[in-house]
Amino acid sequence: MQRRNGLFWGIFLLTMGVLFLARRAGWLDVDWHSLVNLWPALLILAGVHLILERRANPAAFITTIMLAVAVPTTLFGFFSHHRHDDNDGFHMRWHHDDDDDDDDHHNDKDDQDNEDDYRAERERRDADSDEVHSNTFAESMDADTREAVLKLAGGAGKFTIGEPTSELIKADTKQTVGLYSMSVDRDETTHIPTIELKPKDEDQHFDLKDGHYENRVDIHLNTKPVWSMDVALGAGSGDLDLSAYAVKSLKLGVGAADLDLKLGAKADQADIKLDVGAASVTVRVPKEVGCRIKKDGALNLEELDDFTNIGGGEYQSPGYDTATKKMTIRFDGGISHFKVVRY
Repeated sequence: MQRRNGLFWGIFLLTMGVLFLARRAGWLDVDWHSLVNLWPALLILAGVHLILERRANPAAFITTIMLAVAVPTTLFGFFSHHRHDDNDGFHMRWHHDDDDDDDDHHNDKDDQDNEDDYRAERERRDADSDEVHSNTFAESMDADTREAVLKLAGGAGKFTIGEPTSELIKADTKQTVGLYSMSVDRDETTHIPTIELKPKDEDQHFDLKDGHYENRVDIHLNTKPVWSMDVALGAGSGDLDLSAYAVKSLKLGVGAADLDLKLGAKADQADIKLDVGAASVTVRVPKEVGCRIKKDGALNLEELDDFTNIGGGEYQSPGYDTATKKMTIRFDGGISHFKVVRY
């Protein structure tokens, strides 16, 4: 099983790298929209692979290779087809009789005008593509704040939560597309602050071919409150070090990303819910915390070596029943790699 895991991720990364290289070199001329529409075939292939693997059929070796090529190709098409549509346009030509030649000439002129408008907009966008917009957001810490809520949303990019701050929150953002905004609402009764950090334009356009895109969000939190977090990330990478914070609940949604999540032992009871797509997820859990994992999903390649399988897709760490602090991790993944490390 471990050998097939390495084979899958090796071919996955190789295929993704070749696709990006070919795209940048101008070797690809593909109808990305049609390619993305074939995603149901990916589910069928994943289902066949699961059946073959459960039966220890040698053909599972072949389906592993097929998935390792099909998954990154579909993901690449998903993130590229919008741009492909913008570049090539969608031109429909109706063939009329000879007496409609004037209309054809008029349509040709309209198409040319549209193409000229696109080129002008493209030149303006390229001129601004290297400009990085940086912002710093901060909210002061009130002495009576015992709990706080963080809601973080982001598309493609790199996201980190790191060293603590004396503020309630301090966030630094850098991006070449769009801007971030932060709002803080305090409940009138409980005075619990809800912090929401997200892009202003939720439908951002990312130019993958030109490579001038940057999106980075670095967050620092105060260690005094007990935190509830709701994080939704798209593609890219996440390095979330929450070991210094008391996190009682974390809901984390990830698309196609590489995620490293480090949890701490500050809360007596923590509830972690991970909902991932095609992602590689590593979760680090303190050894002194009793940890139970509830896993579900279509095709998950897991590494849970220190945990005991108690059946029904559930796993338990050694000494769970006697641990004074406990954590539950609910993992629901698509085609993903899931690893839990106890430190």
